[in-house]
Amino acid sequence: LVSKFYYLQVASWEKSYQPKWAKMDILQWAKSYHNTDNNLMVKRLAGKGQRSPTNHLDLMRAKRTIRQRMIVGVMDEMGESIHRFNTVMGINDETENNHHKCMKQYFGSSGKGNRNRKANSNSYPKIEKGHPAWDYLAEKNKFDIKLYEFVLELFEEQREQIDSYARALLS
Repeated sequence: LVSKFYYLQVASWEKSYQPKWAKMDILQWAKSYHNTDNNLMVKRLAGKGQRSPTNHLDLMRAKRTIRQRMIVGVMDEMGESIHRFNTVMGINDETENNHHKCMKQYFGSSGKGNRNRKANSNSYPKIEKGHPAWDYLAEKNKFDIKLYEFVLELFEEQREQIDSYARALLS
C-alpha cells in the first residue's frame, strides 16, 4: 500500500493516477477514504468485495486457494521466482532468447538482484515498523500480513516440488 500511495502520485500514465495524494502524508492517506485496499489480497482470494469486512475464515480460504492453485514467487527472491515460473511453464531460462531480453529489460543485466533500476519502479521513503503509518496499516491489513507470512513459508515448501518437477523434465 505504501508503494501504491507513492506510485500513483506520479504515474500520470495510469488510469488510477492520483496527483492530489502528493499533498498528503502517508498516515493521512492511510486513515482517509482514499485507502480502500485493506486486506485486499485476502478479500480477492476469498471471493469477497473490496469494501467487505474480512475474518479468519476468509484468510483460511485465501491460503487454501493459494496452496491448491498457485506457484508462488517472492520479490526478494525474484531470480528464483522467475526460474520456478519458467520451469513450470516449460521455458528453458538458460537458452530462451526472449527470456534473457525480458529479464534484462525488467531487472537489469542478470535479473538476480543487481543494482540497476527496475522497469516501472518508483523510489519512495521507506516506512519502517514502529512508524505510525506502518503500525496503522499493519493493523488494518493484519489478514494480508498473515497471508504474506504464509506465502513465504509456501515458497520454501514449493522449492522441493519445483526442483523435483525440473529433474523429471530433464530425465
